[in-house]
Amino acid sequence: MSALTQLSTFSALRHRDYRLFWTGSLVSLVGTWMQSTAQSYLVWELTGSALATGLTVLFFSLPSTVLSLLGGVVADRIDRRKLVLTTQSLFMLQSAAMTGLTLAGTIEVWQIYLLALGNGIVMAFDSPGRQSMLPSLVEREDLSNAIALNSTVFNASRVVGPPIAGIVYAAAGPAWCFAVNTVSFAAILYVLWIIRPRWGGPSVTQATLWRNLAEGVNYARTHPIERTLLLLVSLVGTFAFTYVVLMPVVASQVLGGGPAENGYLLGAAGVGATLGGLMVATLRPRRPGKLIVSFGYAAVLCLIAFSLSRHLVLSMVLSVGIGGSVMAFLATCNATIQSHVPDALRGRIMSLYTLALIGSGPLNSLIAGVLGNVLGAPWTIALSGLVMGLAVGIIAWRNRAVVELDVTNPASGSRRVAYSGRAASEGATD
Repeated sequence: MSALTQLSTFSALRHRDYRLFWTGSLVSLVGTWMQSTAQSYLVWELTGSALATGLTVLFFSLPSTVLSLLGGVVADRIDRRKLVLTTQSLFMLQSAAMTGLTLAGTIEVWQIYLLALGNGIVMAFDSPGRQSMLPSLVEREDLSNAIALNSTVFNASRVVGPPIAGIVYAAAGPAWCFAVNTVSFAAILYVLWIIRPRWGGPSVTQATLWRNLAEGVNYARTHPIERTLLLLVSLVGTFAFTYVVLMPVVASQVLGGGPAENGYLLGAAGVGATLGGLMVATLRPRRPGKLIVSFGYAAVLCLIAFSLSRHLVLSMVLSVGIGGSVMAFLATCNATIQSHVPDALRGRIMSLYTLALIGSGPLNSLIAGVLGNVLGAPWTIALSGLVMGLAVGIIAWRNRAVVELDVTNPASGSRRVAYSGRAASEGATD
């Protein structure tokens, strides 16, 4: 590990607490991806419906549409480490319930939907708390690297989790995938118990919840960089992930496979996402806007090509391309947003990021499910890619200042510093 910290790609790992958090997350997320993969394919087996499969994602992502802004306010008002410790414990309990119901042979689709909804409620608070905690684990010069590596660990686990889930599912059934996930939470819970972030306690306490929430929304609305990047993230959340929702359909109906092939395809996407995150961690781009647009167009091309493929190996290669492009796009957006956000508002702005990415999931799942039933999975994926490409092009054309953004220009941070001072005068402490 010490050798890795000498490389610029892994420089954030030189900080003890971040290194522990990164490692614990890797172990836990392998289990999470095993459950997600098995859960999706279980619904497909129980129903044989693309719409029903897509509804699992809808029930998970719907609470973020409603509650993520509240989650951001909570993340700015209480100790973020304790918040994430609580949410991860609740995730473990949900996984244990899935394990028990499946082992007992009583699992039904409505129960999967209900547990997915519960997980989504918890995620609305977990995501802004976890992301806004990152700056307290590293020095500011390593923040961009830490965010990219955090994206990398999320996706490196996709390299391992889905293929293992496919093999375990085929050999022993979905219950054991859920059981592994339950046990894997011990890693992140232990890490959260022992780390001590440099700061991360309440940053706002004086105003009402509503005023705190409105303050975060107004900041994003009046700052062109954050506003434009959040819009781009919402577009990717809406259109780029139709291939993930429809992956069980692609694996079985288009490619003639089963749960193992479904796992291989999702694992290939994880390989690509890991490489994309590592690329962003290494590049630390001076002009991130241009890279964001380039990554968006690369994802569009790969999505269209994926929709045309009828061979497993080629589909896996294209899945690598989609995963890498989308993750590089999101990691660059995330790092650019966080570099412009004052600490006192970090939880609320990252809740808007959660809303843009996960909160767009209901629309994404409806598009995937409804069009998947009507047009079929390949046409739905291709159409989603075309719409995304058109939208990214229009936004880039209308917001040239963001595309040309130079993060080395001190003037770009002037408004952030001024706001941070005002926030501190109102009682901010972190």
